[in-house]
Amino acid sequence: MSDLLAQRKDFKKRVATQPVLAQRRAINPSTALSSRAPPRQSANAPHIERAHEEASVLTRVHQIITFLKQSQRPCTADEIRLHISEFRDDGPEFQHLTNNAKVIYTAKNNTFAYRPEFDIRTADELVEYLRKLPDRGGLEVKKLADSYLDTSSVIAELHKKQRILIMSDKTKRPRYIFYNDMALENAIDDDMKTSWLQLQVPDEPELSREMERAGLKRMQAETREEKEEKDVKKTKKSSRITKITNTHLVGIDLTKDYVPEGK
Repeated sequence: MSDLLAQRKDFKKRVATQPVLAQRRAINPSTALSSRAPPRQSANAPHIERAHEEASVLTRVHQIITFLKQSQRPCTADEIRLHISEFRDDGPEFQHLTNNAKVIYTAKNNTFAYRPEFDIRTADELVEYLRKLPDRGGLEVKKLADSYLDTSSVIAELHKKQRILIMSDKTKRPRYIFYNDMALENAIDDDMKTSWLQLQVPDEPELSREMERAGLKRMQAETREEKEEKDVKKTKKSSRITKITNTHLVGIDLTKDYVPEGK
């Protein structure tokens, strides 16, 4: 028993005399990165940030204009905010809309409405617009693309009812539309049509005799004698005198080699 106590005391003494070593701890990579100095910001970073912000504003403006077009009526700022939550009366989107050519802004009611190139909403309005065109000119169909009309179906229905005339392209799609003035559509009696179709044009010799019996004169081509004018060309003798400009070469034979005087 005394030997065990002696060994225990000797073990504690050896442990107490051992050197103390510092404990190594694992470092978390995220903690190490956060403790470092923040990266240096690029000089172009503010410009890039402003460009992204402006692009976001224009995207929201486009979304609002699409919403107004689909609504087909004036919308208040509160109604727009239900569609675009970022829309504010003092925000950039508000300024863009009030200055946009495709938007009608009414300050009195603080409302916004879509402005199509042609504010035509019904088939009757389209026919009336065509009727009032100067010289009854036509309207290009593609200009109705942003109107409130269902262009294809309305044009097809009006053409079926003969209220408009259509000029198609190579693919047989309507390209221009015109007002069809029904006042020019005069009904022709069936007996008149039958009589007209029964008429026969006689041959040329018989036609001349028929015209003479009816007291009609034939058209005669007027022949005009063209007078040929002969142009007399007068030849003039040249009175220009040829002058010798190189007078210092007079009397010198250029075919011989030049030999200076006194040599």
